[in-house]
Amino acid sequence: MDQSSIAAVLGKIDFEVFVLTAADRDRRNGQIVCWVMPATIVPQVPRVIVGVGRMSYTRELIEASRKFALNLLAKDQWSWVSHFGFRSGRQVDKFATVPFERGITGSPLLSGIVGYLECEVRSVLDGGAHLFYLADVLEGTLVADRDPLRLHQLFEVLPPEDIETMKRLLEQDIPRDLSLL
Repeated sequence: MDQSSIAAVLGKIDFEVFVLTAADRDRRNGQIVCWVMPATIVPQVPRVIVGVGRMSYTRELIEASRKFALNLLAKDQWSWVSHFGFRSGRQVDKFATVPFERGITGSPLLSGIVGYLECEVRSVLDGGAHLFYLADVLEGTLVADRDPLRLHQLFEVLPPEDIETMKRLLEQDIPRDLSLL
């Protein structure tokens, strides 16, 4: 197996950047996710599949509530990547300074985003380091018809110190994730 060739092919795939939010009673959190895919072509039964790190606080909230929201970020909302992606909700309330409303699932919905989907978990696939949630979309709104932020654009829009932080955090995650595979 040529890992660099495989990585080159996988590197051509681009994903939109979302803030996945979840709540259970008085607990709430949000994290950055990029593994979001439609899971049906039937418009009457909209579904998505979402990958969430096994060790994340948000995953605990999803497991407790069986619901979550996907907030699709616009390219100019890149600063939310560090806000929601570089620290754990176990240590800080990420919504203390961020305006939001609660949706029908109880999950926070962010202001000014491209759009959102509110979801209810249908089933879970254990991928080792990540859990993949197949979820029914209960509600969704296109808030602003703007281009979404994509994973590969992060290297164009994030400040150099945020890119370094992102790389460092990813490098720290690899040994832990490898042990879970």
